Amino acid sequence: MFDIAKKAATDPQTKPKQAQIWVRIMGYLGQVMNSISETFDEAKALEYLENLERMIHEAKGDSQKSQKS
Repeated sequence: MFDIAKKAATDPQTKPKQAQIWVRIMGYLGQVMNSISETFDEAKALEYLENLERMIHEAKGDSQKSQKS
C-alpha cells in the first residue's frame, strides 16, 4: 500500500492537492505500521502461521504433514 501511495504521490500527472493527500496517506500508513510493530506478538503470529500451514497441507491432501502440526 505504501508503494502505491508513493507512486501516486510522485506521478507527474498527479495534481498537487492529490499528491498532498497521497503523502498524508503515506504518513498514516507509517503510523499504522509503527502501531502494529509495537503490539506485535511473535508467538501468536507463529501460531497463526502454523495453523495456516496445516490448513494448506490439508487442502492439498498432505495428511501426514497436517497431522504433525
